[in-house]
Amino acid sequence: MARLQIHTSLPDVSLDVIIPEFMHSGKAREQKLTEQEYYENRNLPVLWLLHGGLGNATDWPRYTMIELYAEEKGIIVVCPTGNNGCWVNQVSGSPWEDVLTEKLWEFVHRMFPTSDKPEDNYIAGLSMGGYGALRIGLLHPERYSRIGAFSSGICIPQEYSVGEFRGPGGEQSFGDPAAVIGSDFDGYAVAERRAAAAKESGEKLPPIYLSCGTEDFLYKANIEYREHLKKLGYDVTWDEGPFRHEWRFWDQQVEKFIRTLP
Repeated sequence: MARLQIHTSLPDVSLDVIIPEFMHSGKAREQKLTEQEYYENRNLPVLWLLHGGLGNATDWPRYTMIELYAEEKGIIVVCPTGNNGCWVNQVSGSPWEDVLTEKLWEFVHRMFPTSDKPEDNYIAGLSMGGYGALRIGLLHPERYSRIGAFSSGICIPQEYSVGEFRGPGGEQSFGDPAAVIGSDFDGYAVAERRAAAAKESGEKLPPIYLSCGTEDFLYKANIEYREHLKKLGYDVTWDEGPFRHEWRFWDQQVEKFIRTLP
């Protein structure tokens, strides 16, 4: 397993990239690939893994066993830094959603032996990153086919709209509180529009993995969002456990989510 730490100017983004090496690849053995073929085939799936508030690109590799899980599954994991921008195109800040879905997307798929097909790209995150993974995954079916959210801050826009959000980056990210609900910042509204579009077009909705600790302050919000998704017809996998807002839980959850991937 190789781990690269990269700093870019897109606009000022660092990312950790975890790459399963040829010598440890079960996929290479199954397909009887040479080392050259393995790296030239450009068919490795990618998990885009988002950090939470006050975090950065190094969080997942430092606090979990993501390198082991990625190696066992044979996937590349990309952990970008999104500062405290809630993974949105900020009203008065950086366009984090575009950075992730356009600039970093192009950079990663050009630089590494990856597949850029949506069925081979998955997005997940914790807390603020869980909110980001849900809305970005639902807004960009041309990019991602599966979504995972652990202890998601899916209620951030609702809290912000009534002055209850105390996290960093709120005003810079969302602007006018009165304009947030029903917009593309609102994970509930995004899920509704995606479900309506899928019903009209006949496309399949993405499977969504949700989880939250029962002692977490976000537990009630995640239960409510789970029920909202189910009513809209989404295929939701749910998991919980006796945890607070903590890395012990997220380490378990990212492994479980990776096991659900094709």
